[in-house]
Amino acid sequence: MPPSIFLRAARRTKPPNRTPLSLRDACCFIETFVNGGQRCYASLITHSARSAPPDSDQPPSHRPFDSRQNLLHRTYLSLLRATPLLVFFQHNNLKGNELVAIRRDLRNVMANVDAQIAASQPPPEPAEDGTLPPKTRPIGNHVKMTIVNTELLSAALRVAEYLPKDFNKGSSSGPEAYRLTMGYKKVHPLEPFLVGPVGLVQFPTISPPHLLAVLNLLFPEKATFKKGTDPAFISGVSKLLLLGAKIDKIGGRTIDTAALRYITSLGDITTLRGQLLGIMQSAGAGLVATLQSPSKGLWVMMEGRRKMLDPETQKEAEAGASDAPAA
Repeated sequence: MPPSIFLRAARRTKPPNRTPLSLRDACCFIETFVNGGQRCYASLITHSARSAPPDSDQPPSHRPFDSRQNLLHRTYLSLLRATPLLVFFQHNNLKGNELVAIRRDLRNVMANVDAQIAASQPPPEPAEDGTLPPKTRPIGNHVKMTIVNTELLSAALRVAEYLPKDFNKGSSSGPEAYRLTMGYKKVHPLEPFLVGPVGLVQFPTISPPHLLAVLNLLFPEKATFKKGTDPAFISGVSKLLLLGAKIDKIGGRTIDTAALRYITSLGDITTLRGQLLGIMQSAGAGLVATLQSPSKGLWVMMEGRRKMLDPETQKEAEAGASDAPAA
């Protein structure tokens, strides 16, 4: 019996030296040959099994050090530990051009908010030596919209929230950190948000004007768009659903949409500082008046008693009464 076409193809085709050929790649090779392909190439995607790069002091990681999962895990850890406000949303069948249009309009709106805040603030006053204080960096440049991997973000959230503070056994992405935090799976209040296609909007600081602009742009209560708006932006915004937010970095609160919209009514940071200063001054003045009232009452009582017992004061009072004209 003559050899089959598959055996003849396998005899003629030899893989390169030192290149492992898995069963999956061999099946793909045969399937491509049967479907009529003249040239067949086996795509080998291999990852290093090492958890740390060679000749390096980097601590080992749970996944291979050169994998995308390891990079994303460390990126999400840094994001959770350094960002005070994260707004979570769900996107349904969001296309690439729609995401590009949303990010473009988001940058434009944040630039407008920064310009309005800069115009409303007084000019900086020079110091005693005549030097001007450094300019504050615009917040809107750091407001970004990101599509996340929910599984890796959930793992990073467990490490950021529940890893012991005295942990010193390697990296936060290492196998020991993974083992210590596996018992907290599906425990954090944010876990119900991390289901399906999820994204987030990160804020470098809690700024109510910027938050209000983001909510009005991406999650409007009444979808009204100006004439000439990009159709890709309109179709993309209609696919976004606001889930909630996480405030105040590690150990912060998880708030719902109603509380998130309430934050937008607080005003900017300058207004809040002025209100806090007024409250502190009024509380201090009230405390001083309360502390002074007993001593002041005691002084008034003692002064009145002294006048009653002083003979000269009694003579002056009698003389004044005798000099008064009769009615």
